[in-house]
Amino acid sequence: MKRRDFIAAVGAVVAWPYVARARQNTGGLEEAKLRFDKISHPSEAARTDYVTRLVRMREERARQKSDEWKAIDNEIREHPAPKDSDGKVLSGRLVGKWSSPRHDYLYRRDGSWTMLPADEGTTHGTWRIEGNQFFTTAGIGSPDPASTRSFSSRRRIS
Repeated sequence: MKRRDFIAAVGAVVAWPYVARARQNTGGLEEAKLRFDKISHPSEAARTDYVTRLVRMREERARQKSDEWKAIDNEIREHPAPKDSDGKVLSGRLVGKWSSPRHDYLYRRDGSWTMLPADEGTTHGTWRIEGNQFFTTAGIGSPDPASTRSFSSRRRIS
């Protein structure tokens, strides 16, 4: 065996676990899509299971700092909750403390939210859910509406 062949063989053996893991990660989304698409008339329970599986995949890809989470986000958006969803039930699931990579947030039952820690001048706003639509406003500064810079947004809930 020539030296060059030996180095190539050792390199392939060393790289194999990384290549296999990368192939497995990219196949997860496609495999999940194929499995879900095989269901001719998916029930709400099947949609919920599928979206939950996608969310878990997305969290893992984000932890791995892989760009695949963007494709998973797009797939999640393709399967929103039904338009006639009960906004009160969904609102009940949102109430509480939530963490993101940058900040923690507190969503209250009265429809207000605050970025934590809740100090003077902390970003805050209001929120509500109607059907499968999430509405939010945000402001920076004091709670006085006259002196707050704010914006509004609306998203479908998956």
